[in-house]
Amino acid sequence: MEANNPRIPSGEAPRVALHSAWRVYRAANGYARVERVGNEASATWFLRAAGEFDADTVACLREALGDARRDDAERILLDVTQVGFGDPTFLHALVEAHRGPAGLVLVGPLPFRIRRLFEITGTLRLFPLATDRGASGFV
Repeated sequence: MEANNPRIPSGEAPRVALHSAWRVYRAANGYARVERVGNEASATWFLRAAGEFDADTVACLREALGDARRDDAERILLDVTQVGFGDPTFLHALVEAHRGPAGLVLVGPLPFRIRRLFEITGTLRLFPLATDRGASGFV
């Protein structure tokens, strides 16, 4: 796990494992990552996004959402509580996933900047929102 955590220098073990991510998608440039958390055999994909998503970093989100589609996920839950910034490319990736066969549910609460992006663009109504992981039905 320590090799997948950008905040732990290589060679140092994490002191406490807060969750078990079995797949981490990283941005090649900048700070953004998406982790798939939970049971890999589940038809529901739970993804946790963190960082700043723009044209340089959104590829890791697109890759994670694409893998969920290729795996025939019935539902995708995307935790956005740790997303500090999202530009129109971030929003576009979410809209594309929303239009796909799997249902996309955002797990919040939504950070102020992300909520504002949705409000300004009128896209907030597109996405079902679970107030937290428990409310999403995925524990």
